[in-house]
Amino acid sequence: MELDISEQDPEDMDLTDVVFEYDELVSAISVLEKRREELRTRILNTFMEKDIDVLRVGNVELRRKKVEWKLWRINRLKSYLMERKLWDIVESVNRKTLTKLIEKGILTEEELKGMYDIETRYSLHVDRV
Repeated sequence: MELDISEQDPEDMDLTDVVFEYDELVSAISVLEKRREELRTRILNTFMEKDIDVLRVGNVELRRKKVEWKLWRINRLKSYLMERKLWDIVESVNRKTLTKLIEKGILTEEELKGMYDIETRYSLHVDRV
């Protein structure tokens, strides 16, 4: 893969050049993201196979962190929030908004039980050591 990044300021470039460079960047990012996902899957599989959470290779350290995601059951949740006159705040099932309502004490985990499933996901964090 080859990527030619122009050193010119976009303000000084012809619009055609800007569009072509933008297209090159979008294509390159797509290729890189696909490759990153392939590598991430292989690394996470290794973590699972070896039952580890930290992997060091040279001065690179990878940490696997477990995150539990709530998969909201929209039908149950929406009717409950409408009853509590909170649906206008949420408007759609948005994890961050719901988390803030719980953190502020407007909603509690207890009253929302049964309105979501939990899915375990893992994130990877890279550090140079």
